[in-house]
Amino acid sequence: MKATWSGFLRIGLVTIPVKLYPAVVKRAISFHMIHKDCGSRIKYLKYCPRCDKVLKDDEIVRAYFLDKDHYVVVTDEELASLKLSSSDTIEVKYFVDEREIAPIYYADAHYLLPEGKGGQEAFAIFYKAMEKKGRAAIGQAVIRQREYPFLIKPYERKFLASTLHFYQDVIKAEDLGIDIKEEELDPRYLDLAERLIDSLSDHFKPEELVDHYAEAVLKLIEAKARGEKFELKAAEEKAKVVNLMEALKASLEKADKKAA
Repeated sequence: MKATWSGFLRIGLVTIPVKLYPAVVKRAISFHMIHKDCGSRIKYLKYCPRCDKVLKDDEIVRAYFLDKDHYVVVTDEELASLKLSSSDTIEVKYFVDEREIAPIYYADAHYLLPEGKGGQEAFAIFYKAMEKKGRAAIGQAVIRQREYPFLIKPYERKFLASTLHFYQDVIKAEDLGIDIKEEELDPRYLDLAERLIDSLSDHFKPEELVDHYAEAVLKLIEAKARGEKFELKAAEEKAKVVNLMEALKASLEKADKKAA
């Protein structure tokens, strides 16, 4: 697999040559819009409804709206002057206990590997030390003129480098103003819920995380390409249970039968 970035991992005064590889590949199915009569791909025109005309690129500017009647025009040159210069280094700022980081902060995952024999020893030493101490590194880098915070942790003899969401982009749970009032919970319901959780507990099975919709779309496309008709069987409608106690008991009974 081709590396998406190469540079250095700097921890204190130690500099390790590294490469960044994608850890996840998104395999979404995309479609093109075409004219059904001739099969040509359609074009989306840049149209001004007030002037009733299609605009050329040099007639369009970028604007930030303060409200519906006021806006500020910002030029490409002004934005370019604000861009940070890309660096070749992921700078480790400090180490943390990974459990302190809420899952909501995680963004995209990458593998971070040493480049060449020169950095393998230092890479292995920090891998072992971080694994032994149970620590992950918080780092930062400017890649392609955009700043990224990273969480770097040992994972299967490699470093897993996950980009993090910026603090201001994360919606805090407390801002929603909804809290569970535990003192109002019925202990009978709680007992049944705990038993249901125990009955349905298992080891994580990543191979079962399958995009069934994408699989169905591909089967549809393949069938139509062969001139065949493809039909997906409708899922059986599940019985609706409106009473919480009945729902918990029925779920527990079903789980117990499945386990047996």
